Amino acid sequence: MLTRRRLLILGTGVAAALLSLFILRHLESGSGETACGEPPISYGRDECPVCKMIVDYEPSSAAMYVEEFGRRRWYFFDDLGCAAVWYKVEKSRGARVLAVCARDRVDGQWIELRSAAVLITDEFTSMNTGFLAAKPENVEAYRRGEVRWGPRPGRLIKTVSGSCLLERFRYGESWSVPSGWDEGC
Repeated sequence: MLTRRRLLILGTGVAAALLSLFILRHLESGSGETACGEPPISYGRDECPVCKMIVDYEPSSAAMYVEEFGRRRWYFFDDLGCAAVWYKVEKSRGARVLAVCARDRVDGQWIELRSAAVLITDEFTSMNTGFLAAKPENVEAYRRGEVRWGPRPGRLIKTVSGSCLLERFRYGESWSVPSGWDEGC
């Protein structure tokens, strides 16, 4: 016989299962900033899989959440250029890239790089690319020098989309930024 107590317990269990399923689906979709949240990066400890440097400079750092070989994991990068190189590596392996996250240079929040503006600057970055991320609405604030965290901003040379950086950028000889990589962005 189904008592009120058993019905309440059963109903609570079904509600919890449905809520968990909804949250899992939302995280898998890789949509917007919610997919980035606060990546579990350990500055001064995590190593970039591309250049093998220790990730320790927050303004140019990035993180990527990937599903590959039946499991999910985070990768961390000291520069957006390294994240772009690794993005293509993961795609060539057939992995699902669930989120590509970068720090907004204006306010320090983690944002989804695929929908961000990439600032090409003369500012210091770990691999000397000058690539920094910002929400599109924060580009003019960066240009005016209204940065609320990190060191004093550099000069903004140009902006491209985050998607363009991920799809087109490759390092040149000696880890340099090849001229013309961004033509057509």
